[in-house]
Amino acid sequence: MTRQIPAQRQPLRYDAYGRPLRNRKKNGALRFLLGFLLPYLVINGILLFLVITKPTIRAEEPDTTDYQHAAIRFEIDSLLPMRSVKATLEGDPIELTKKGSVYSAELEANGNLTISVESLNRMTDVEHISINILDETAPSIEESSAVIGAGYVEFQVSDSQSGVNFDSIYATDSDGSHLKPTDIQRTSGKITFSMKGDSLNVYVQDLAGNQQTVNFSVS
Repeated sequence: MTRQIPAQRQPLRYDAYGRPLRNRKKNGALRFLLGFLLPYLVINGILLFLVITKPTIRAEEPDTTDYQHAAIRFEIDSLLPMRSVKATLEGDPIELTKKGSVYSAELEANGNLTISVESLNRMTDVEHISINILDETAPSIEESSAVIGAGYVEFQVSDSQSGVNFDSIYATDSDGSHLKPTDIQRTSGKITFSMKGDSLNVYVQDLAGNQQTVNFSVS
C-alpha cells in the first residue's frame, strides 16, 4: 500500500501576542486598493461628472387670460447653482421673477423668446419659444359684403383670436352724433346701423382692445 505524503504547509508566524501574522503582500495590495485607488477613482469620477454636467431648461407652454399678457414659467434642472439666468424677447431683456425653483415672466407682445442659463461650471442651455398667443390684430369689418339700404347699413365683423367686443361697437354720422347698432347678431357677427345721412364711421374693438375703423358712405 502506497502512502500519500501530505503537502507541506507553510509555517505560520505569530506576533508578540500570539496572533497569526497575515501575508504582507496581500494585505498591502488590499490597503492600496481600498485606501487609495478606489477613493481616487470615485473622487475623480464625481469631479468629472460635475465638470461636464449640463443644466436643462423645462419650460411650460405660454398662457394668457386676456390676450394682452402672456405668462411664461420654466424650471432649471441642475446639480450646480446657476451663474446666470436670462430671457430676451426679440433681443430685449425680460425681467424674471423667481419663486422657489420656478422662474416666471409676463409678456406684453408676441415674438421669439430666448431663455439662456449658465451653471457654475459654465455649461449652458438655451430654449427658444415662439410667443404668438397675444391678439395684436384689429377685428375684421367686411366692407365687400356690406349692404347699404334705404336708411340702414349691414355688415359682418369677426376676430379669430380674442373675439369681437360687441359692446364696444358704435358709429358716428356726418353730424358727429354717436350711434349704437340697431341690431347685433353675436353668433354670425352681423351688425346693423341706421344710416340717415350719407356717411357713417364705424368703430369695432376686440376683447384685447384692438380697434378697427371703417367708413360707409352712399355713393
